[in-house]
Amino acid sequence: MKKRDWLHLSIIILILIFGYYRYKQKLYQLNNSQILMDTQVEISISSKNRQVNKILDKAFDRIRMYDEKFSYYNSKSELNKINQNPSEIVLIDKEFHEILSVAQKISIESNGLYDVTIGNLIEAWNFNNAIVPDSLTILNAMINSGYEKLNLTKSSIKRPFGMKINLGSISKGYIIDKTMDYLIKQNIEEAYINAGGDIRVYSKHDKPIRIGIQHPRIANDIIATLEVSNMSVVTSGDYERFFEKDGIRYHHIINPKTGYPALKTISVTVISKSALIADGLSTTLFVMNPIEGIELVKKYPDTEAIIYYKSDEGIVSLKSSGIKKYLVSEKSLD
Repeated sequence: MKKRDWLHLSIIILILIFGYYRYKQKLYQLNNSQILMDTQVEISISSKNRQVNKILDKAFDRIRMYDEKFSYYNSKSELNKINQNPSEIVLIDKEFHEILSVAQKISIESNGLYDVTIGNLIEAWNFNNAIVPDSLTILNAMINSGYEKLNLTKSSIKRPFGMKINLGSISKGYIIDKTMDYLIKQNIEEAYINAGGDIRVYSKHDKPIRIGIQHPRIANDIIATLEVSNMSVVTSGDYERFFEKDGIRYHHIINPKTGYPALKTISVTVISKSALIADGLSTTLFVMNPIEGIELVKKYPDTEAIIYYKSDEGIVSLKSSGIKKYLVSEKSLD
């Protein structure tokens, strides 16, 4: 073969190698949203796998499966069957144990200000019809509640008959974590899951993403901006589901000790590696005294929080010490 032919062949080989490299490096991106877990769930993924649509479909299937398992209001859910079971002791599987053990831990650390056994109490509040239940209704709803009355083992729970477990304050985070675990196992490059404000982001190369925190008193406005990578961000606010009566705002985050909505805090954002932890803590900190809430955050590695609450000076914020590495900007509260 002539020298010129060798040169041509070499060029062709290089072109083929470059083309193959570009093919292998090509990213397929897909975004979709569905109504699941009583909210809009958005998932965005980026992958070198051309079957990215199948990966995304299976991610939504996974969310749907867990939602049907942990749903409080679905009469066919496994949680509903547990709540309706007349036996004092009910068998549970590994996943129920995982989520209940974290809930129980947070309950103990918050001295009962976080409690998933208040299903009856949550039912007593009719937010759709803006009705404040009377004190007797509240007391009756609280009779069979109390995290200390729930005895948890790896395979069973023991509780008084009539107790109703509601995992709405923590199951969304658990489901997001399980879904993201699935996506990571599919070797995706990047992923973003947003389930009604419960967010988890993933990047194989630690690419950061900016997330805005809803202003608790100004609709469609951002009070602060965060920049995170491979973290979860969960916000709980008194503006999400509420009604006002006689100048009082009644919202869906109930204090298990009083039976009424927490009054001081108006918004909590928690950043954590785990959406499960962020979800559970965002509700907990909302009910706790802000100073005590920030102290609780210190017990959780890689976890930070911002709490907005009412004081004599108006709306003020309290932040954990490590939040500064995520906080890009914040509007003045004056």
